[in-house]
Amino acid sequence: MLAFLLLGTSIVQAQSVLTGLKGGVAIANAIGRDATGSTLRFGCQGGLALRLRPYKHLGIQVEALYAQRGDNSTSYGPSLGHQLNYLTIPVVAQYHFGDIFFEGGGQYGRLLSAKPVQEQRTAIGRAAFNPQDMGFLVGFGYQDTTGLMVGWRYIGGLSNVYRRVDLAGSSQVQLRNSAMEFYLGYVVEPIKIVRGSGHFAVGTAKLVFVKTPVLLFKGVRFLLYTGPSKLVRAIRGKDRPAPTAPEVSSTTPVLPASPTPANWKRHPLQRMPLPVCWGSGPDLLLYCCRVVAVEMRNRLNTL
Repeated sequence: MLAFLLLGTSIVQAQSVLTGLKGGVAIANAIGRDATGSTLRFGCQGGLALRLRPYKHLGIQVEALYAQRGDNSTSYGPSLGHQLNYLTIPVVAQYHFGDIFFEGGGQYGRLLSAKPVQEQRTAIGRAAFNPQDMGFLVGFGYQDTTGLMVGWRYIGGLSNVYRRVDLAGSSQVQLRNSAMEFYLGYVVEPIKIVRGSGHFAVGTAKLVFVKTPVLLFKGVRFLLYTGPSKLVRAIRGKDRPAPTAPEVSSTTPVLPASPTPANWKRHPLQRMPLPVCWGSGPDLLLYCCRVVAVEMRNRLNTL
């Protein structure tokens, strides 16, 4: 019995447990065989998250979220025409690759309320809708070392939204929920929350006014630049080699000697070294002075 307790304690200590909050916006509509008149609807979602990291790259996350679904259709054709509010419980498996992660799993939803898009339409409440909603989800995101994260997730419904009604000569309308979510979140170890409870107000203000704008910037940069580049490098398996600069020769180029007539007399000027850099002012001036001095000496010797 003692050995079992020690083993369980070691496993718990080896695992990393994180808890936090998450929320964002959702773009929802209806999909399915009869979803010809469904239009997009903007809603919100948010709640709690609990993550278990048994291994370095693997994580299991359970969430409890309030999520808005439905569509914005005002027609009486095959569409929802309602805002559907659910309590959803997603269970996802995550694979962390550095500061990005990929996730996938399933979720269970419980219908809380249904509100028609047009107020003048007769409210049917939840009677016509299936109280349970099953679905799957896939997504990816970015998380920095402080626990702030930003992610994108697609949720597809697997069960029919409308309640099944068996009437003679009628067929069941096939409509399912579909949503694309963009969310922000913050996860931290529970022990850090207990230790930092005395600075809760300061930490909250810092999170809202400092860390959240930084996370938004990192999220946009990840979406437009960091994420695609890391994904390409992960697929290739290695980075492209950096371009090498062309080699620059350290030797001074030798200027070709100008041809001289055969009847010219050789004088000491021809044995004078040329300046190393023709663009150097002092060297060029000194060379001209030496040319004039040698030429004057030759003229005096001929007198």
